[in-house]
Amino acid sequence: MQNAAQPISRHTKQGGFTLIELMIVVAIIGVLASIAVPQYQNYVGRAQAAEAFTATAGLRTDIGLYFSENGNFVGYQTVNNTDSYIVETAGDIDGQYISGVTLNGQASGGFTVAFDNGVHSGSSMVIQPLIDDAAATASTSGGQITGWRCSSSNIGDTFLPSACRQ
Repeated sequence: MQNAAQPISRHTKQGGFTLIELMIVVAIIGVLASIAVPQYQNYVGRAQAAEAFTATAGLRTDIGLYFSENGNFVGYQTVNNTDSYIVETAGDIDGQYISGVTLNGQASGGFTVAFDNGVHSGSSMVIQPLIDDAAATASTSGGQITGWRCSSSNIGDTFLPSACRQ
């Protein structure tokens, strides 16, 4: 008697992931996203605030030059009843997130940068020169500019550029 052809039975396990394995992967991705999204928002806010410090590099140079030549900021806004080159430089500054720059007056030599777009829309940041001689003030002769200090009443300190954060 001949053996009838019998199908060969192979016990093969189907490949793939179980439901619990897929749920674990989704949970891990959720945890990573919950950490990454707020950090990304902080990064965006710092980058937008840093634009103000970067865009005003030429203005800071002009103010530093005026202070080194005159020893103070008296008259840095007007020369012979006309706007000085510093006022013109400030008026020309524009950026993707900043709307304009205004000088704060001859006593301080600082200026205010207004934001009109992005995370800091409607906010402003004040940038002041730091004078190295403790006895000299910005409106009196003496000292030299050693750096810049950024401050704001409505932008958190963590968003201020590290180059001018005090």
